[in-house]
Amino acid sequence: MDQNLALFNQINSLSYWLLKESHFKSSVTLDATDDSYFISIKNGIESIYKHHIENFSKKDERLLNFELASIVQHLLSIKRSFQDHQRIAG
Repeated sequence: MDQNLALFNQINSLSYWLLKESHFKSSVTLDATDDSYFISIKNGIESIYKHHIENFSKKDERLLNFELASIVQHLLSIKRSFQDHQRIAG
């Protein structure tokens, strides 16, 4: 679970960075009632990334780790693209 906690921290940090440093709006929701985890990144009203993990607490540890790592990679890609665009627009 330590690996998953580190991935959660990375997701939260990247989401916060996108919210503060870019024009993107980020939302991360862990819903205990629905037993789900949802992340959304929007550019205005256009959704550019979203991922929903259902049955969160019942997920196999390795599968959950894979999904969280995938989310991190997508967020890093969005961040890099934004930074590259900023450099070019410079």
